[in-house]
Amino acid sequence: MTKTNKALAPLTTALLSFSSAQAQAFDWASVVWQNDLFIGKDGGYTNGLFISLYDLSTEGDTPYQTPLLAKPLAWMQKPSADATMFSEHSLGQAMITPSDITQPVPDPEDSPYAGLLLYRVSHAIVEEDFADLVRTTLGIMGPASGAERSQELVHKITGSEQPQGWDYQLDNKFLFALERTAVWRYELADNWDTVLLAQAGVGNLESAVGGGAILRFGRGLSQSFATTALHYGRISAPMAVEGGWYIYAGFEAEYVFNHILLNGNTYRDNAADDLEHQLAAATVGLTYSWDNFSLALSYKTGNSMDSNKTSKDSFGAISLAWRL
Repeated sequence: MTKTNKALAPLTTALLSFSSAQAQAFDWASVVWQNDLFIGKDGGYTNGLFISLYDLSTEGDTPYQTPLLAKPLAWMQKPSADATMFSEHSLGQAMITPSDITQPVPDPEDSPYAGLLLYRVSHAIVEEDFADLVRTTLGIMGPASGAERSQELVHKITGSEQPQGWDYQLDNKFLFALERTAVWRYELADNWDTVLLAQAGVGNLESAVGGGAILRFGRGLSQSFATTALHYGRISAPMAVEGGWYIYAGFEAEYVFNHILLNGNTYRDNAADDLEHQLAAATVGLTYSWDNFSLALSYKTGNSMDSNKTSKDSFGAISLAWRL
């Protein structure tokens, strides 16, 4: 077995789990596309595309079951008799690049070329004004992620310059992470609320602790507050539901102990020394739901996790969800 095939073996298991999950009675699906081209820049976190399936305990005829990959943390949750639940299965690809992609040999003090292929499973318990979400992420970093071909295709379609330095991308490596996110909702006035979030995670993909707050204005806020748990981090899709809508602005901060994009970088010497442990980000967005659909637009910006990189880590995102 080749080195690449060995690296792909753990992810193959995740993909088979994703395929078998589709045979279940899922209620919703979504597509999230994140890209820095939306804001006219390149470099840092440059693209992410994620496809998700959701199972809601309040919909469908099939009894809700906790996903297998969420069970390592689900034992910590204590739902009440009135709690509702939902699960998320997401499969996606993400990539980062240097700020100057025209150089055949990347600047060793800039962001590296790196591709990630990720499979994420979440399980959430939703109470009246509180939600508790646990998550397991598996994946592959490196050439096996297919990120090089994806970026070349996107840049060809958009007429952008072709990246020249993918020969120096980070090597293949298996990724994992376990996370838990808590969400509290506080109603401020008619059509206004604030959502507080706290999160902790561990794994070679990333280990971090953090928190944030989101201010929302709109309709149907009590029905959709739990989706803000999906907003934390790059794979984000806060959604209005049941005919609701809202606009929002938020802030989050975290302390990062390790991250694969720096600690796993074999191109630069002592790359882990360049990790910016204290990160902060701001986000704004809007989301609107009608009939069996929900649409969301968002913008996120924050400081880079690489202390050698002076540009902010910024990207726009568009999310579309629909009832199955």
